[in-house]
Amino acid sequence: AQTLIDVHRLRVISQPYGVLKVDAAPGIITITFKKDPPIDPMKIIALIQKNKHIRLAGNEKLRIERALPEAADRAKMVRDVLRNLGQPVLAAAAV
Repeated sequence: AQTLIDVHRLRVISQPYGVLKVDAAPGIITITFKKDPPIDPMKIIALIQKNKHIRLAGNEKLRIERALPEAADRAKMVRDVLRNLGQPVLAAAAV
């Protein structure tokens, strides 16, 4: 039951960042973003430079290589990565 709650919480947290999908296997986590996500590209570059276990996997994916056997630890890792990307950039309101 706790895993289902964590999954739902991740969906709610990740939506403003433009996340389409999270694959969280015990050794590799892949976060797939929509095209042109509302994230400052410099934040992504800084995150990758600061963390050797995080890299780009194509134009819209972040790949996190870390052994995390527990689902709760993987969910926390995704939350931490999103938090480190800062607040999503709000699109300018249409006039």
